[in-house]
Amino acid sequence: EGQLCKWLAEIPTESNQIDDAVDKVQMLVLRTYSFIRSQVCDQVELFSESFFKLPMMRRLEEDMAMIELSEEDHENYKIRRERLEGEIKRAKTHNVEIEACIVRIQGFLLTCAARAPASMPK
Repeated sequence: EGQLCKWLAEIPTESNQIDDAVDKVQMLVLRTYSFIRSQVCDQVELFSESFFKLPMMRRLEEDMAMIELSEEDHENYKIRRERLEGEIKRAKTHNVEIEACIVRIQGFLLTCAARAPASMPK
């Protein structure tokens, strides 16, 4: 408010400075509009959150709670779950085998590294 009073005081009132006064008034209007626009934009998000998004999320939660699977869907998901559990078991088995191979390869590497300096001619 103090800044606004300062800007208003800077506007010339003499008739010979009318062009300068018009420019300053236009600048003041633009600054005021910009300030009001930024204030409104800050409030729009809060408004949309309060009056649109939160009620919509509550309704969605209620609707989602009432959803029930048909017997067919329930059976399909059960079959899919069993198939995925089998795939997980196979992947774990493969992982154990790969880790065992890595251990054997690292042991072989150490053996080769230990033999290399001994077999070199002096």
